[in-house]
Amino acid sequence: PEEWPPNDDLDLQVLWLHALQTRGVYITSRDLAEEWVEHCWYYFNEYGRFLKNFHRGIDPPVSGWFDNEYFRESMGSPIRSEIWGFTCPGNPGLAAHYAGMDAVLDHWRGSVWAEQFLAAIEAEAFFTSDLEELVEVGLKFVPRGSKLRGVVELVKELWRSGVDWVEARWEVLRRYGSPDFTSVYQNIGFTMIALLWGGGDFVRTMLIALNCGYDTDCTCATACAILGELLGAEGIPEKWRAPLRDEFVMGFSLPRSSYRISDLARETCEVGVAISRVLNRDVEIVGAPEPRIPLGRPHRDVEVSVDYLGLPAVGRGEVKELEVRVRNNGSTSLVGVLELEVPEGWRASEPHIVSLAPGEERGYRFRVAPPAEGVLWDRNMLRARLSAGGRSWVREFGLCGSKYWRVLGPYWRPRGPFEDEASLDEEYVDEGMIEEGRELDLFQGTRGLNSPTDKLPLDEHFPLPGEYCIYLLHRLYCPSEREVDAYVGAAGDVRVWLNGEVVCEGRGRCVWSPLMYRARVRLREGENRLVVKYVKKARSAELSVGFYRENVERRPGYSVWQVDLGSVL
Repeated sequence: PEEWPPNDDLDLQVLWLHALQTRGVYITSRDLAEEWVEHCWYYFNEYGRFLKNFHRGIDPPVSGWFDNEYFRESMGSPIRSEIWGFTCPGNPGLAAHYAGMDAVLDHWRGSVWAEQFLAAIEAEAFFTSDLEELVEVGLKFVPRGSKLRGVVELVKELWRSGVDWVEARWEVLRRYGSPDFTSVYQNIGFTMIALLWGGGDFVRTMLIALNCGYDTDCTCATACAILGELLGAEGIPEKWRAPLRDEFVMGFSLPRSSYRISDLARETCEVGVAISRVLNRDVEIVGAPEPRIPLGRPHRDVEVSVDYLGLPAVGRGEVKELEVRVRNNGSTSLVGVLELEVPEGWRASEPHIVSLAPGEERGYRFRVAPPAEGVLWDRNMLRARLSAGGRSWVREFGLCGSKYWRVLGPYWRPRGPFEDEASLDEEYVDEGMIEEGRELDLFQGTRGLNSPTDKLPLDEHFPLPGEYCIYLLHRLYCPSEREVDAYVGAAGDVRVWLNGEVVCEGRGRCVWSPLMYRARVRLREGENRLVVKYVKKARSAELSVGFYRENVERRPGYSVWQVDLGSVL
């Protein structure tokens, strides 16, 4: 092309390089999250779920798995592995540590292990050229019995059996395929297929990765990165190197002086040298200039952290237990008072007396409850405050307010001796009351349901194997009038009313994702009444509703998923 487009898979790694250069080699997941919010506007898929969580006060690793069911095992983090492998040469364990710290921002389990797997391979590839040996090094960081381990072992088995790459691709899809083109399992399988069947030939490797399909910018890039290590720059044909013109582009701004690939490589090496001075003791890099990277380890006399003991959410009528952990890193004993500060109208259990010896860490349990009436907001910030010796340490964190739904149903009819049926076209209640604005009368006296995430926990409340229909009412509070997109996901049939008007309908799809149906709607200031008629057609009841506002200005760190809404109790 005349101009190369930016790619998020590279851009985020350049951002992590910037974090290492400015914050030093002892960076944390929190550091990476703050860098993202400061510089990066990307909100695609799992990126958007991370930003939503982080803006609600939910830090990594919880930000990676909470309210992120569909995208948390995608390729967004495995494609960020190279920065860690290339800055930790010869030390797969350290590379995997950094990769895990990165991946938990917006992923969990399979994707975290995949980034660690790839980073370990890339770190070891500086000293080992045998691809099968490298795969074994990477597998040290993938749990036995895991799904990711299974797909890698399958590709190894297919390679040794002598089948061609096309047959191997189909076998990976048959056992691990997903309708999500970014799913980590099929794409890690394709990356391994390209490397093994490519036989060290750059063009063949790239063509296999590309023709396996699915998330090809990830599979081609990772296969190319590993092969580039093994072949060196001279091993990549000039035909493919020349068009790059030693340049790269980015989709967001960083304070960089150069966008030359050669300078990016030099900076990466400089960080690798810095890490080798204090953390990577497995190698000694000689003859290199002294790095200009911060090498000091941050020291905090006292550390305060929070364990949610489960979901980071609480709903109407619920009491949430959580644990505040305090660690005394000082050289003298620590005696003080630990209290939990909660939003107005909330209740919290009594403060604790803290007494810790030097180096001691202990957890203290608190119970909190939201208000019984009014508005329960999605975003609620709490503070754990430790006061001792005239000083105080504060840890601010978020607790999501579960969405409160009223439920009518379930309804169904027998379709014979062994089946039940339900239909979107059948009125099981007077639906005219919804269009007349009499939703509260229709749902008066019905049971309530708390949903900690956009996806409702219907199977927990209605564990029925057959078809059924339910109606749900959510009294949604919006602090200001705005135009948003309502995204509805439904495995089954669905119809949605907002303030008496039908805004969305979907039928005949039985595999859930959160982005199945979109409707442009206007939320009015104050209370909005959202009614959903859902007909379960699949084995599991899967329904989600979320509100989204496009980041047209591409503001860094903006959450497209609205976090300032609430439930009228």
